[in-house]
Amino acid sequence: MTTPPRQKMIETMARLMQSQGYRNTGLNQVLAESGAPKGSLYHYFPGGKEALAVAALEHSAHLVAERMSILAASASTPQQALVAVIEAFISDLELSGFQKGCPVATVALEEAAQSVPIQQACARAFGLWQDALAGYLQTQGIDQPEQRAESLLISLEGALILSRAQRDCAPLRRLVQSLSLFLPSEV
Repeated sequence: MTTPPRQKMIETMARLMQSQGYRNTGLNQVLAESGAPKGSLYHYFPGGKEALAVAALEHSAHLVAERMSILAASASTPQQALVAVIEAFISDLELSGFQKGCPVATVALEEAAQSVPIQQACARAFGLWQDALAGYLQTQGIDQPEQRAESLLISLEGALILSRAQRDCAPLRRLVQSLSLFLPSEV
C-alpha cells in the first residue's frame, strides 16, 4: 500500500527537522524528498510550513512515545526499561553520525519563542513523553512518578543535547550510570 502524499510530507518534514532543524528545512526539499506534488502542500497544510511542522512534531512525538512503550514493555525492571530507552537514543545518534537527536528539542530551541503553534506542539510532545514515563513509573509502584518522570525527561533531553553537541554519547552513558538518582534503591 502506498503512503498518501500528506503522510509522506509529514514523515519527511519530521525526519529533516530532527537532523537539520526547522529553519534549515525548506519546503522544496520536503516536496522533493517526499515525492509529493508541489500543489499538494497548501492543499493539505493551508498554514504552510508552520502547519506542516506542527503535524511533523506530533508525528514524531507519537513515534517516540510508542517506541518508549515497546522498550519498557520488554524490560523486567524500571531501570532496565530506562536503560533500553537511553541506549536506543545512543544507537540513533551514533548510527546517524550525530545527526538524529531528539526529534523535538532542535525545533523547540529554534522556534518555540517565534511561533505559538510550534511552541504548543513542542510542549505537547514533551508532555506526552513525561506523562508516558510517569504512567509507566506509577504502574511499577514507584512513588512520586510525576516528579521522577519530569527529572528523567530533563536529564535525558540535556544528555541528548550534550551528546549531539560533543559528538560523543558519554553524557548519555553517564545518565545510564546515574539512574539510581531517579529510582528508589529497591527497584
